[in-house]
Amino acid sequence: MNKKMFKTLPKIVTICVLLIILSTACDKKPGEKPSSSGKTCEILLVADKSMVDGSVGNALKSFFMQEQVGLNQSEPLYTMPYISLSAFEDAEMFQAHRNIIMININDSCKEKLEIMKDYKAKPQIVFVLNAPTSEACIHLFNEKKELIKATFDETERIRINMAFKAIEEKTAGIEVLKIFNFSMVFPNGFKVAKKTRDFAWIRQESKEYTEAVLIYTYPYTDKKQLNPQHIIALRDSLTKQYIPGPTEGSYMTSEKEFAPVSKEINFNGLYAVELRGLWKLKGDFMGGPFINYTFVDEKNNRIIMLDGFLYSPKKPKRDLLKQIEAIIYTYHPK
Repeated sequence: MNKKMFKTLPKIVTICVLLIILSTACDKKPGEKPSSSGKTCEILLVADKSMVDGSVGNALKSFFMQEQVGLNQSEPLYTMPYISLSAFEDAEMFQAHRNIIMININDSCKEKLEIMKDYKAKPQIVFVLNAPTSEACIHLFNEKKELIKATFDETERIRINMAFKAIEEKTAGIEVLKIFNFSMVFPNGFKVAKKTRDFAWIRQESKEYTEAVLIYTYPYTDKKQLNPQHIIALRDSLTKQYIPGPTEGSYMTSEKEFAPVSKEINFNGLYAVELRGLWKLKGDFMGGPFINYTFVDEKNNRIIMLDGFLYSPKKPKRDLLKQIEAIIYTYHPK
């Protein structure tokens, strides 16, 4: 079942992996490269101001700065500062940015996308859009934009997980391994709040926000278990049972007024269903975003649900949710 369903996925990630392998093979620079710079979910656009303010810049910004799905406030997928090519060439600080898109429009150029991995720093991805005209550049970008985004998404997760690995909360990881027989990496501060033989709630609480990961496993019986409506119904039953609110009788449930958005993805090489939506407390007034990944563990004939949610009433939520997403992507079967 899993292999057949996997064939329905777009080949974006496969192409992305091939490009990264090819670019790595071409990188023969000796010595250790510095850590890349840049804010979370930030792409540095290297281009002339006329390009940034014109049709090419508008095409890039309308795609990368579109609203992030599944947040209860408006935030873009990526922020996109720009710098001129001359300023970029003179400043090592900008050359070490983690995510870069360079625009090269010249009459002598052929329409071509180039990719450089770890060009001046690590981890780092640089895309170069080469084209003879602005129209050709937009055409090239529209053909490759999903590939570019998937690659930047992966680079963001790698960078976050490198940071988390340095401050790993090993106790939480040991508990997950003991209960579920797979590994995950949690940063310092995450503690197991509740556990059973097939469920765990791991969270980190601060004065400003709460981050949490829910893990649930159950026997696989039918592919209908990966239906988004089935996943949401199961999630609601779990959160009603295990995630109480601060007032008596209150509990977590999904927001029905704004239905979660689902899509099929390649999750660490596995077919999975991703859901992004909003949660709320029944009987109270708290709420926030959640992200859910559900897939089949064929070896153990079970469904694995990895779910992350965030409560952050006073802070932007995109970057914190990206951290939770990165934690979930550390899943590794034993």
